[in-house]
Amino acid sequence: MENLYLESGYINQSAIMAGRASFVFEIGARGTGKSYGMLQYIMQHNIKFLLLRRTQTEADIIGTDLTNPFKALQLDDLPHPVSVSKNLHAFHQMREEEDKTIGYLAALSTFATIRGVDLSDVELIFYDEFIPEKHQRPIKDEYEALMNVYESVNRNRELQGRPPVKMVCCANSNDIANPIFIGLQIVDRIARMMKKEIESYHDDKRSLSVYMFQHSPISEKKADTALYQLTAGNDFQNMALRNMFDLDSTYIASRNLKEYKPLVRIGELVIYEHKSRLEYYVRCGSSGSVPRVFGTSDMDRKRFVKMYNYLFIRYLAGRMLFENSISQVLFEKYFA
Repeated sequence: MENLYLESGYINQSAIMAGRASFVFEIGARGTGKSYGMLQYIMQHNIKFLLLRRTQTEADIIGTDLTNPFKALQLDDLPHPVSVSKNLHAFHQMREEEDKTIGYLAALSTFATIRGVDLSDVELIFYDEFIPEKHQRPIKDEYEALMNVYESVNRNRELQGRPPVKMVCCANSNDIANPIFIGLQIVDRIARMMKKEIESYHDDKRSLSVYMFQHSPISEKKADTALYQLTAGNDFQNMALRNMFDLDSTYIASRNLKEYKPLVRIGELVIYEHKSRLEYYVRCGSSGSVPRVFGTSDMDRKRFVKMYNYLFIRYLAGRMLFENSISQVLFEKYFA
């Protein structure tokens, strides 16, 4: 059994980083030690890193000596302070009277502008706050952009016999149907983890690990603090403390698939058409042969919407049923 929490109650990043997966996703309530623990692990193991944020604005906010994310560690764990070079967006630390570059800072939205920079010394990509909050604008082809970041950093090192770059992505629980999970087609998997209160999932074939911190001792302690007593039971508390995503439950029903025929698949979502009446059924999972299949890129989604726009009209007319809440959420996302 995985020991996901330290005696202090914070997340055990050492245990998580001991795993073999190249792609690690950590979803948890606020203040549970995801970011702090990862930065601490990086410094303790002297790992050259790329710290990634979604937008350039977010990167700029933490790209100063006053606001850099290592500031909290410097109060407790770092014998030498970490500074930030604004021009190069690099982190520096004085070690043995020598100013060493220990890592880099970049934004997903603007990474293409620095692809020519040599990042061959990077061992770890730490993508912090990868799930956007509801008010934040989407990034075009966000999943593909992240994969391009990984490809740009990893390059051909595996062909040269070197280990692949490890990418760790951390976020609060804002949106289960976020662009990265949609692109990876693991939204339904995450939903099932939440429902069954499973805290870890590993796919060795894809070198993928997902952690859902649903039993954090820190979250339980924070429930008694002022802000969370004020917001008790509402969406903010569910997101901030209990790692629950905002899911709708409209039009949820269980149907016999023998009464339906598959119409189209987009990502992990399959839409069925009733054989005898004007009704549709939507679920995640395999369906055998499907007349049309779309991916999750922006272009595929546009093609899907153009060709099947009438399905959203059927949805508004109450002709669409869903196997579960996440099927409905995904359906709405594709038409957004």
